[in-house]
Amino acid sequence: MPRQPTITEIHLKDISTSIAITVNTLDVLVNTLNISALKAISNTTQSLLKLMETIKQDKSDCAQLMEHVDKLLNAIIGVYLNSDTGAELPPSVLNRVAKFTETLHKIY
Repeated sequence: MPRQPTITEIHLKDISTSIAITVNTLDVLVNTLNISALKAISNTTQSLLKLMETIKQDKSDCAQLMEHVDKLLNAIIGVYLNSDTGAELPPSVLNRVAKFTETLHKIY
C-alpha cells in the first residue's frame, strides 16, 4: 500500500497549485502589458515551484513562506489590474515590486 501524504505535503501541493495559477496570470499580464518586472517575478517563481517539488526538510516552513509569496504575488497582480495607468505605476510602487523581486532571488 502506498504511503499516504502528510498534511504538510498536501498543504505544499495546494500552495504549489495556487502559485502555478498565479504565475499563469502573471504571464498573461506580461504578454498583454509587456511588463519586464513581472516577467522576472514569474521566472523566479517558476523556479521556486520546481524546488518545492524536491524539498525534503523544513516542509512546513517552506509551505508558510510560499503561502506568503502567493499572497504577495496576488497583491502585485491586483495593483496592476486596479491601476488607472495600466503598466505604468508610481515609482514608489515600482520600487517595492523591485524589492520583492530581489527577495525572491535571495530565496531561490
